[in-house]
Amino acid sequence: MNAIFLSAPHRVMFFGGAVQSLLAVLFWAVDLGARYAGLYAAPTWPFPPVWLHALLMVYGIFSFFVFGFLMTALPKWVGGTALERRRYLPPFLLMAAGWAMFYLALWVPVPIAVALLLVAAGWSWGWWSLIGAARLGANQDKRHAWAALGALGVGVPGLLAFAAGLQAGDAGWVRLAIELGLWGVLLPLFLIVSHRMLPFFSSTVIPRYKIYRSMPLLWLLLACFAAHALGAGLGRPGWVWPSDALAAGVALFLSWKWQVHRSFAVPLVAMHHVATLWLGAGLALYAVQGGLGSLGIAWGGLAPLHALGIGYCASMLLGMATRVTLGHSGQVPAADRWVWGLFWALQGVAALRLAGDFLPFGGAGNLFWLAALGWLAVFGAWCRLHLPIYLKPRPDGVEG
Repeated sequence: MNAIFLSAPHRVMFFGGAVQSLLAVLFWAVDLGARYAGLYAAPTWPFPPVWLHALLMVYGIFSFFVFGFLMTALPKWVGGTALERRRYLPPFLLMAAGWAMFYLALWVPVPIAVALLLVAAGWSWGWWSLIGAARLGANQDKRHAWAALGALGVGVPGLLAFAAGLQAGDAGWVRLAIELGLWGVLLPLFLIVSHRMLPFFSSTVIPRYKIYRSMPLLWLLLACFAAHALGAGLGRPGWVWPSDALAAGVALFLSWKWQVHRSFAVPLVAMHHVATLWLGAGLALYAVQGGLGSLGIAWGGLAPLHALGIGYCASMLLGMATRVTLGHSGQVPAADRWVWGLFWALQGVAALRLAGDFLPFGGAGNLFWLAALGWLAVFGAWCRLHLPIYLKPRPDGVEG
C-alpha cells in the first residue's frame, strides 16, 4: 500500500468513508430506479432493500468518517499523543473487509452476518484504541471524549443486532439496530462533536465571539435521544414526541447561542452552523409527527428521519471532512466556491428527499430517486476534489 496513504488515521478512514458514500447510495439509487421510478425490473436482493439501505446509511458511511475524525481529534482533546499506525490500521482493514464482503453478499451466497461481524470487530478495535488514548491523556476535562466514546461503543451491539436480524430474518432485531444506530450512535456523536468544536471554530473567525458550551444542555439532549430510542424500541410513542419537542427547542436555542446569523462571512464555519439548524428542524418534525400520531393522524413519513440523516449528519460530515482533509494536508481549511456550492446542493438533496414524502411523483420524476442521484452528484464531485489528497504527501513536508 501507499506509505503516504497509511501515514495518518484520517487518510485511510476518510478514504473508506468517501468510497462508501458512493457505493452505498449507488446501491440505493439502482433499487429506487426500479421500485419507484419504474425504469427497469427490480433487482433481486437477499434481504429487504430498505433494511440494507438503513444498514449502509447508519453503520456504513458515517462510521469511517467518525473514526477518522475521532482518531485525529480525540487525542488532542485529552492532551495525548497521536495514535500509532497499529492502533488505526487494523480497525480500518477489518471494517473495509467486512463491507467488501457485504457488497459481495448482495450478488453471491456469502453469509452477510459474517461480514457484519468483521465490521463489528474492526469497530471494537478502533473503539478500544480510542479508549486507550483517552485514558492516557493528560487533560483533566475529558467529558466530551468520554461522552463520544460512550456513544461510539453503542455501535457494536447495534451491529450485532443487525447481524442477528438479517440472519434470522427478524424485523424486530433490525428495528432495534436502526434505533440504536441513529439515536444511540450517530446523533449523539455528531451532537458531541458539534458541541465541542463549533463554538471553538466560530471563535477563531467571528469577531468578539463568546464561546457558549453548556454541559447541562448537552446532557439533556443526550437524555432526550435516549428517551426517543427507548420509547421507539418499546413501542411507546407517547414517550417519544415530548422528548423530541424538548430536544428541538434546546437544539434551536444552541444554534441561536452559537450565533448562526454571524457565521456566513466564513463559508466553512457556516456549513457547520447550517447543519446544526437541521438538528433542531429534524427534531421538531419528529415532535410534530409524534404529536399528530398520538391523535391518530399519520403525517410526514420518513421526512423527519431524513432531515436528521441528510440535513444534519451529512451536512456536518461534508463540513468536518473538508476541514480535516485540508487542514491535515497542509492547506488552509476553507470552503472554496466549489465546496460551498456542493454544500448548498446537498441542502437541495435534503429538501428533495423530504418533499418526496409529500409529493409522490412516479416515473423519472420520483423525488426519492432524484434525491439519491443528487447525493451521488454531490459526493461524487466532493470525492473528485478530495480523494487524491489522501494519497499525496503534504506540500509542507510535515508527516501525517
